[in-house]
Amino acid sequence: MKALLVVDIQKAYLHGKNAYEEERFIKTVNRTIDRFRKNGDLVVRVHHTSPAAQPGTPGWEFDERIKILESDPHIEKKRGNAFDGTDLRGILDRHNIEDVTVCGLVTQNCIRSTCIGSIDEGYTTRLIKKGTTNWTDDPENTIKEVEAEMIALGVILED
Repeated sequence: MKALLVVDIQKAYLHGKNAYEEERFIKTVNRTIDRFRKNGDLVVRVHHTSPAAQPGTPGWEFDERIKILESDPHIEKKRGNAFDGTDLRGILDRHNIEDVTVCGLVTQNCIRSTCIGSIDEGYTTRLIKKGTTNWTDDPENTIKEVEAEMIALGVILED
């Protein structure tokens, strides 16, 4: 079975950030969520806790455009890698997951760290092309650099 990790697409990290190709990013994430649900695969919400995004605050909530469900399993993390200090491994094990796909925010931080964490945990790891974004000075190049690094580490880039 496969799992999709939808990472940190919270209001505090997206609203007002001028994210690179934001609408394309949202459409890609939702299309991927739909595909996983249609195939009966697991969708996991990943929330990042920070001073800007505390549980119970508006910034904590996922962007309303994302087709996430309250019934989706979720984890709360305080570090970039969604496996670090969380029960993500336990959730994936309970669902017999061997293949992890990652999408969300932010390309060069939590997405990169979570992909590396997934590889370290022994999962087949995939990254959704155009399923991540950022607001660096050169966001397109940042995405290309992270994708190239992930491919070199064994991550599968998929549409």
